[in-house]
Amino acid sequence: MSQKVKTSLVICGLGLALILGLLLRELALSPTAPQQQRVDIGGPFSLINQDGQAVSEADFAGRPMLVFFGFTYCPDVCPMTLDLLGAALDELAATAPEKAARLQAVFISVDPERDTPAQMKDYLSYFHPSLTGLTGSRAQIDAVKKAFRVYAARAKQTDANGHYNVDHSSLFYLMDGENRYLAHFTHNMTAAQLAAGLDAKLD
Repeated sequence: MSQKVKTSLVICGLGLALILGLLLRELALSPTAPQQQRVDIGGPFSLINQDGQAVSEADFAGRPMLVFFGFTYCPDVCPMTLDLLGAALDELAATAPEKAARLQAVFISVDPERDTPAQMKDYLSYFHPSLTGLTGSRAQIDAVKKAFRVYAARAKQTDANGHYNVDHSSLFYLMDGENRYLAHFTHNMTAAQLAAGLDAKLD
């Protein structure tokens, strides 16, 4: 085989490889592709609920979860967001009761040093009755924060009583029944907007 023919075959092969690569990329990015790319948010976790019981993602299998990270000593964002969440859950129950019945709302602490199960239970009693609170050791909380790509950092300053704030991201993460990311929502929405968003994303 001549060098010229060999060169032509190599160029042809590279061209086919390029076309195949572009086709595969198009399929992966296309909204009509059989298997869409999934966002790498969420994963296995091992935590403790507000009743002091050990729980993992397996305890929520088959149920979509709406997850929010915060802390019980939060002065403003967390209580306002949990009020919003409760109102949205009530709105969803009125408009799509079957979806609301399957959805599990979860509040995960980013301040486990203060947020004991008893503290979580007392705090959540002021909000929606369907809320589940989760806390744990610092290592457990750091692991679930990493899985959900959540930012949280304790402020260096303390007040006269030794209280401190925790800066943290404030998104709702909607996970499907297999603990896979479906969507996220901000706390700046109205209850009706959040309920409508949940309705649109849940099967």
